[in-house]
Amino acid sequence: MTKKLKKALAVILALCTLFAMAPSVLAAECQSAEPPAQGGQIVFSGVSRLGLHETLSYTVTAADGSEAVVGIERTDTYARAGGTSWRVWYKGINTSAEFYMTVTNNKVTSVSNYSITIIGGSYEDASLDKTPTYGILTFTAKSLAGIITTTCWLKGEVTGEDDEINVTWQM
Repeated sequence: MTKKLKKALAVILALCTLFAMAPSVLAAECQSAEPPAQGGQIVFSGVSRLGLHETLSYTVTAADGSEAVVGIERTDTYARAGGTSWRVWYKGINTSAEFYMTVTNNKVTSVSNYSITIIGGSYEDASLDKTPTYGILTFTAKSLAGIITTTCWLKGEVTGEDDEINVTWQM
């Protein structure tokens, strides 16, 4: 009986050691905030803990009532000044958009490489801009026959905290 008890305790101690040494999966998180009119907003916290090509994403309700996913991904940095590069993205049933922004010392230093996909329509007047506090992708989405047009945007904003990125959108 004591050999079985010793083996059971050894297994329990090994499991406790394994879980104590494992990295925390919940180190980074996303928080939903009050959505602005006709769009949404999510504050991604703990982003500095993300490894290369790790993502944080959040499922949201799109304007048409369907589900969409909003997220950020830490990507390779190719800027001379260094910093951290992020892929900011929105993926809905009909509309998907993404762009890359580089953040150095809690300031947006560059934005690049946007992508827009609209199923059952088209887009025009795409523009990718930045300020020291945010990068924003704006475009006009058009229905198949051009009957309905909507101004859409996706924005990644540094909040003044080194460990947060605020993502807002209107699609």
